Parts: sequence; structure tokens; C-alpha cells
Amino acid sequence: MKARSPRRAVFVVAVIVAGFSVFQYIQGARARAKAHECVAVTSQSGRYRAQSCVTGMDGNVFFYVGRLYDAYSGEMLARTDFDSMDGGDPEFMPDESAILFRGSGDSGEIHIPPNWLERLHAKIP
Repeated sequence: MKARSPRRAVFVVAVIVAGFSVFQYIQGARARAKAHECVAVTSQSGRYRAQSCVTGMDGNVFFYVGRLYDAYSGEMLARTDFDSMDGGDPEFMPDESAILFRGSGDSGEIHIPPNWLERLHAKIP
């Protein structure tokens, strides 16, 4: 009997992980497409607009999508997904260095200017 190649096992594991990641992404994109109960605020300077919308819930925990827009062009600059039990209302830092989504901990924060990952999230659904 032939021994199975370790490369084949690594390939199978990689395909399973990739498939799971694609499945999770599709589920998240569907939830973001059905976002509702949105709250929007404009920064003190008027350059940015932040929005948080409910994408789902599980018991007392609500799931949100937070978005940062250029207030003049309307272009989405960044996006983050987070959960919160205390509401996810957006709040700009006084110096406009970041937007925080209330009650979300570290996951509900977008830096201004957004980092590369936050900008990438804004480009894909």
C-alpha cells in the first residue's frame, strides 16, 4: 500500500479552509446587504460621515456594519463589522483621528485616514 503524500494532505486542508472562508464571506455579504436601522453622523469638520447599521442579532448581542464615507463625494472609504450589546452608534474622536462605534470594543473602530485593510473592506461587498 502506498503512503499518501504530505503535500496532498496540505492541499486538502488548504481547500477546506478556503471553502470555509468563502462561505463565511458570502454569509457576511448577505447580512451587510440587508442592513437596517442605520444611524449616521457627520464629523465636526464636515469632511466625513459615519454610519452604523444592524445586520443581525443573537439574543442580546446585535451585529453591525460600520462605514466611513467622504461627506463631499459620498465614496465609502472604510468598512468594519462588529457586535455590541450597548448599541453601535458612531462617534468621531475630537481630533477626527478615528471613528468609534459605541459598545464595540476594539473591533468597532476605523482610523482616519483608514488603514489598507479598512480601505479594502470598503471595496468589496
